Amino acid sequence: MESSPKILTKSRQMLFPAQTPPVTIIETLGIEDPSEIDLPIIAAACGAIILEKPLTGCDARIIGSGDRAIITVRSDASPERKRFSGAHELGHWMRDRGKAVLSCENETFLKQWGTTNPEMTANRFAADLLLPRAMFQTRSKGTPITWASVKTLAKIFRTSLTATAIRLAELGELPGMLVCSSRGRREWFVRGRGVPDAFWPHEMIRNGSKASVLSNGRVGGTASGDVGADEWINRPDSDEFNIFEDSWKVTDSSTLSLLWWKNEYQIVKFLRGND
Repeated sequence: MESSPKILTKSRQMLFPAQTPPVTIIETLGIEDPSEIDLPIIAAACGAIILEKPLTGCDARIIGSGDRAIITVRSDASPERKRFSGAHELGHWMRDRGKAVLSCENETFLKQWGTTNPEMTANRFAADLLLPRAMFQTRSKGTPITWASVKTLAKIFRTSLTATAIRLAELGELPGMLVCSSRGRREWFVRGRGVPDAFWPHEMIRNGSKASVLSNGRVGGTASGDVGADEWINRPDSDEFNIFEDSWKVTDSSTLSLLWWKNEYQIVKFLRGND
């Protein structure tokens, strides 16, 4: 992983204290392009080093003492997974200092997006660091809410598909939502900025959804297409509209579903009725 001389030089001259937000780190280091987001260099500027070693039972761990920490990521993980795992542990370091050892499993990264706890905080730190808001909004402008789009953006930012999908759902220009379901039940969801707060996905996954089709299929399976909005959205008029669903079975028990209002009539109708 290459580093720009500007970032390398600056990182050796400073140490970001605990609670420094990612946006401050990015701006202070003068990072202007996703290719310049060099995690080991940023970690060093925060008082941590990142190592790759074989790990059993977890994807990453951190050991901290004083103002220094060692982050270890699982060496046989994908580059994108190692990158997000390292940033997640750095989030623990910047937010949760005082705990001697923290370790996180892959399932933790997936399940803890919908809770308010140190894991969610670390996930959020990692997303803000690796997928900075301004950079992401510029590069995702007008991008369809699909896994194909997610894969393209993930290559640009060198991040995991899950983290990138969350960012696209919440920051994308087009109205969308990401829903994580497990064994037929909603675990958590991310609502896009163009989707009204009154729009909630059902707690139970309905049989007419693409996600339901994948429930008994293989890990990695996908299914996409137009479905009735009432298959997902708990609104009285949802049976009048369609949304585009693109679902991906991530683990044996978990599925991620991108929902996109390609036709925005349902949203427009709601907004007009609440003027």
